[in-house]
Amino acid sequence: MRIKEFGRILGELKLVLVLIPVVAMLTSAVISLFVLTPVYKSITTVIVLRDQMAPTSEISINTLILNQRLVRTYSELAKSRVVAEEVIKNNGLNLTLEEFSKKIQVDLTDDTEVLKITASDSNPSVAALIANGVAQSLSGKVYNVLSVKNIQILDQAVPPVSPVSPNVVLNIILAGIFGLTITVAIIFVREYLDDTIRNPEEIENYFKLPVLGLIPVAALRRGGGGKTKVE
Repeated sequence: MRIKEFGRILGELKLVLVLIPVVAMLTSAVISLFVLTPVYKSITTVIVLRDQMAPTSEISINTLILNQRLVRTYSELAKSRVVAEEVIKNNGLNLTLEEFSKKIQVDLTDDTEVLKITASDSNPSVAALIANGVAQSLSGKVYNVLSVKNIQILDQAVPPVSPVSPNVVLNIILAGIFGLTITVAIIFVREYLDDTIRNPEEIENYFKLPVLGLIPVAALRRGGGGKTKVE
């Protein structure tokens, strides 16, 4: 099939090319707004500094290097079962340990002493509560286990205003593109498999033979006196 022919076919089916993507976009909008559960993320940022109980206030290079190494240990401790159990108990959360662990994400900032604790939940207030609870519990566990108090909260988590998912606008755009792509593909396959000859040009293209004549389309019309006329 030549590009010119394919373009002609698309022109004839332009209503379908518009209708199907519009239906796909409307369906995506309804699902994103009324079916999918929104997810909110809240972030608490903590930093590992010198031990607040140490007698000196000086921060040496060795202290910074040690803290950078401790950050990895603290990140694993933040995701531990003991921290999860404490946060669930202190805040009265109706969550299992497995459900709680899926809501928590701890990220290291490269070559720094900063930890980012991210909590996800369908309720923005609960997301902020979990993130702050993990940071506070982590500080307490570090003191109990290592007998140091070197964690400070830089930014407390606050309830987010808008969800991170679903992305309604993006989903609608992708649905429109997907609907248009599928429609064009179906039209192309349908026309490719259809071997019906519709015009003289197709005869010349397929059989490499010249067209010598055409039989015109005749219409019958019954005129006055019951006579039939051919037009």
